[in-house]
Amino acid sequence: FPTRRQTLGPHLDYYWTIWQSEWATDLIFQDHAVAQRHMDTLLRHALITGTSDRVLRYLARPITKEGRPHANDHSQIITRVATYHDGVRVRHWAGSNSVKVYNEQNNIRFEATINDPSAFQVMRRAQGEDRSQPKRKMPMRKGVADISHRAAVSQGINNRIMEHLASCSDATPLADLVAPYTRAFTKGGRRIRAIEPMGKDRQLLLAIGDPKHGVAGCSNAELRAMLEAQSWGKGYTEQQLSARVSRHLSLLRSHGLIRKMPRQNRYQLTDAGRTLTTALAVALKASTQELMKFAS
Repeated sequence: FPTRRQTLGPHLDYYWTIWQSEWATDLIFQDHAVAQRHMDTLLRHALITGTSDRVLRYLARPITKEGRPHANDHSQIITRVATYHDGVRVRHWAGSNSVKVYNEQNNIRFEATINDPSAFQVMRRAQGEDRSQPKRKMPMRKGVADISHRAAVSQGINNRIMEHLASCSDATPLADLVAPYTRAFTKGGRRIRAIEPMGKDRQLLLAIGDPKHGVAGCSNAELRAMLEAQSWGKGYTEQQLSARVSRHLSLLRSHGLIRKMPRQNRYQLTDAGRTLTTALAVALKASTQELMKFAS
């Protein structure tokens, strides 16, 4: 409102805010039939894997290493599916913020809606603080000063759900998907052994592919806590298990399935790693009847 002072006078002041924001990412297809075919697959995958911890990760909510909300986080997790004349929509809520996926005509849209910006932590200065002061993590504000933060947070939400759902729409047969990682190779004069997704490396891959690591990644200690009660981690002292996890993290990095986060001893899945671990998790959850149906 550039003429506010001239129009309303110098004694009126306002704090301009965004009451609600919607930020969309669109995927445009050749025609409605193609979009509909992809949406059917995405909807099934979104419902099967739309667990509470994954929804919290979509919406950048902090969770414990067990995959539960923190004690001071009272966000209610809700998933709703609706159909209308032109398509179908699945929407995940965490408190009053949400992310949804729906199709219309030849478009599939991923859309983040923010009603409560204070649920997100962003790097900023306190209100009225001198610009010479360093930025620190603080709750995002409704004020227009945080528009750029709101845009980045919203795009991050869309990216996370898109990256996860994209792993289900790959038409590559599972055998071809795992083939590159089930062969040994030499790197820097050192032999890198093959990975056994359905064998001795299964529990490790499922642990590192757990959705609770989707935003912040995972550490050696977090993986130990998940694996020590499973057969993969039994029979080892804490020091031995730590060394074993470190060796396997190096193995996964050599295969290009994970990457080390900058200046941290934490690891995130690469796109290839996300595709492999998601395919593995879905295949292991599917019944024989479902697998036979897909094979036919």
